[in-house]
Amino acid sequence: MSNGYSCEHFSLSNPENDGADDLPRLLRRVADVMEEYGIRPMDILDLTVSQEITAEGLRWSVTVYWSPDAEDESDR
Repeated sequence: MSNGYSCEHFSLSNPENDGADDLPRLLRRVADVMEEYGIRPMDILDLTVSQEITAEGLRWSVTVYWSPDAEDESDR
């Protein structure tokens, strides 16, 4: 059953050969993108942080899910 609710998302990781294992750098980049897109904290639905072990070492990624109307949807 679907209520027609949808969200937007973006995913980021650091470049493979330039600090892929630098989680603080990645989180700062995520914050920059959130500010650039105008994503407000109350619009965030979920934020996932994942790690992958590659031949080159650890690689982090972050996915942010948000709804610009999240506050409005909660009123329904």
